[in-house]
Amino acid sequence: MSDKPEIGKKRTNNRGRKSGVRVFTFEERLRGVKMKLEEKYPAAIICEEMGISIAGLSKWLRLYKIHGEEGLKSRRGGKQGPRLPEAVTKKIVELKRENAGFGVKRISDLLKRVFWLKASPETVRQRLAEASLMDPKTTKKVKHPDHPRRFERATPNQMWQTDIFTFRLGGKYAYIIAFMDDYSRYLVGLDLFRSPTAEATIETYRVACGEYQPPKEMLTDNGRQYINWRGKSRFGKELEKDRVKHIVSRPQHPMTLGKVERFWESTQREKERMP
Repeated sequence: MSDKPEIGKKRTNNRGRKSGVRVFTFEERLRGVKMKLEEKYPAAIICEEMGISIAGLSKWLRLYKIHGEEGLKSRRGGKQGPRLPEAVTKKIVELKRENAGFGVKRISDLLKRVFWLKASPETVRQRLAEASLMDPKTTKKVKHPDHPRRFERATPNQMWQTDIFTFRLGGKYAYIIAFMDDYSRYLVGLDLFRSPTAEATIETYRVACGEYQPPKEMLTDNGRQYINWRGKSRFGKELEKDRVKHIVSRPQHPMTLGKVERFWESTQREKERMP
């Protein structure tokens, strides 16, 4: 595997002569691959944003699918990335058999956080496919948004997303209020309430800020807990105190809050599996 310079765009010096090409770091390559495989961004948008050719992005994707994250690291002499240890493969298969509803990303996260083992979601997918444990692929609808989505924030705590999940608990409605860091998808705040009031939302926000400090931006929908069309809402005033910029998504456009929406989908699946 070689770190070929033609992946990036060519640069010129002051005299207009070619002075080399941009060499992407491992982190940049991994970010580009995740934008395509996990965030489902069109290849053209990724290439324009990162300054990479279509051929270069295709090469990253190919290396990632074959070797996982190791395939994106710079290597000389065309050496192949190390094969995944057998112990990691066994743990992947074990987790899937014990938890049939777990997806590849969740298994990858468990390996890293609980067992201190490394395996990318795509590597997990390959090992599960080899063990005939992958569910049959379903055709996903291709989304064509009116405008490309903004790329996720570049650093932790730069922007949080917040939303409310409603479900039945003990014969009554219950509400989970969550605050998620846009960059890491880490839940900085989460609590359960019987009523989705502004007080409950502010309480959850304050606890999260006490743990991780207020973010620079906050992304919400147009819910009454967040927005007051007749003036500044209580939640908005709380954000002003912390100098947090309030970003409101377009009505009837849940795609903007896609990361936290996916978390609700996982929560619903787990709830349905409960006896």
